[in-house]
Amino acid sequence: MTEPCGDLEQCIRSAATLAIGRCAQGLLTVDMVSEQVREEWEAQSHKDRAENQPTQQLLNRMALRYCSRTLYQACCFPLEETRNCAFANLRRYLAQKLQHSPYAPTLIQYEGAAEDVLQMALEIVQKACMQNPPDGPGDPAAFLKWAITILYRQAYAFVTKTEREQATSLDAWYEVYTDQLENPRNYDPEAHFDSQELNQTLENAILSLSNKRYPESGRSSTALAAVAIRAWLPWIGWGNDHAL
Repeated sequence: MTEPCGDLEQCIRSAATLAIGRCAQGLLTVDMVSEQVREEWEAQSHKDRAENQPTQQLLNRMALRYCSRTLYQACCFPLEETRNCAFANLRRYLAQKLQHSPYAPTLIQYEGAAEDVLQMALEIVQKACMQNPPDGPGDPAAFLKWAITILYRQAYAFVTKTEREQATSLDAWYEVYTDQLENPRNYDPEAHFDSQELNQTLENAILSLSNKRYPESGRSSTALAAVAIRAWLPWIGWGNDHAL
């Protein structure tokens, strides 16, 4: 691709065919693009043309820029049929770019996400093209790069929003989990029943104590002991759920 072209005419037609297939089907012919690329190359200074034959990569870039300019004009064209053809080309081109973008691995995880991002980008481009005068890039030949920038911004916005929502959901889950840890009865009925049974056994044992010499004070002291143990148990790790 970086080697100078051996057969210049063949390389020019190859560049034209490639560019049309990417973004100008139904809008341009190979002959039209080839002629434009040839003229652009010949417009280079005689010294440059004499010393350096163009590479296939350079010719491909020339052809794509010409197709980009034509595509922009077609997207802004008053005739609906021409606009539809232009946006069909643009959709195909942007879809391929999105598929190979850094955002693709995230978008593929969500059904319809890539299509939504693509549609939002196309709507922005369409709205710009329908302005009077049309809005868009300063250089019509940079139309494809301008559209790609819009596409990537929409993809970035989607990925960022999704990550933020996931973080919020994780925080909410953590709050629920923490609440369950602090209130075991919410999620472990069996443990709660066992703790209640043990509490009742301890309370019965305490209240069964008596002071033979001072029966009345005995009943009072055992009751106070029960209250004290209720307050003491949380400090040794029983928690509120194990209170007497």
